[in-house]
Amino acid sequence: MQDLIELLISATAGGCIYALFALSYLVVLRPTGVINFAVGDWGTVAAFGGFLALSEAALPWPIGMAFVIIAAFGLGWLTERIAVRPLVERGAPVLAPILALLGMLVIFREAVSVAFGPDPRPIPQPFGYGRIEFGLLAASYQSIFIIGITASVFVGAWYFFERTLAGRSFEAVALDRRAAALMGINLRRVTSFAFGAGASIAALAALLLTPNTSAHYLMGIPLAIQGFTALVIGGVGRTEGALVGGIILALAEQLTMRYVPIAPGLVQGVPLLLLIIFLLVRPTGLLAARGASA
Repeated sequence: MQDLIELLISATAGGCIYALFALSYLVVLRPTGVINFAVGDWGTVAAFGGFLALSEAALPWPIGMAFVIIAAFGLGWLTERIAVRPLVERGAPVLAPILALLGMLVIFREAVSVAFGPDPRPIPQPFGYGRIEFGLLAASYQSIFIIGITASVFVGAWYFFERTLAGRSFEAVALDRRAAALMGINLRRVTSFAFGAGASIAALAALLLTPNTSAHYLMGIPLAIQGFTALVIGGVGRTEGALVGGIILALAEQLTMRYVPIAPGLVQGVPLLLLIIFLLVRPTGLLAARGASA
């Protein structure tokens, strides 16, 4: 029983990482309608930024984390300014920014590869390698840290979208950009903030993940797939859907790895399998948007 509980906690922590990447997708998708597959490589850049700040410069974790997240916001803003805004202002179809962002994905990955090489780079654990054990409950410090930070981020994101005027402006832009502009909403500012916030969330997810896995220049694509799958499972209409989808995906992966007699490499196909199933059976995800029929 203790082994199962520890597995569930570990899967929940992994699901929180997927959920943060799904939230990064969602923050950009809501006001722009653009699916940004570069979120995984935003995380890659942030992971190596964490290596420089936390391993090379040996900054304290709170300072190094804040530095990387703020820098990631600037990277997201720059991505929007270079790859998205010129196309939107020229009236390009929605597919054009998506393809441009795929090009940015390649640029980020190759830049990291050239700068740091192919070898993984370690990032220190913020609380060391200890464990919490209380009766049947057993979990690493890092797992508890990931779950706590993710819960805080999702509470903040829910409050922003559901209870603040700025969050409502995101919804207004998502519904009708022209009408939102006529109401006085600054479309450029909303879009820039969305990309900056999405990059910061992806950076946070990467910083939480890499103490367990190290930073590697190819880490972005699997994370982008897992984050997108989590978003599809949970549904794009609700902020909490990203969290639900991430945890379900991680549980499916962990339980398959532990109890299904297949090669470990085949477990990497679980996100793609779930993605196909949900797109065919329930494309709206498990949580429908408020006011929409299930």
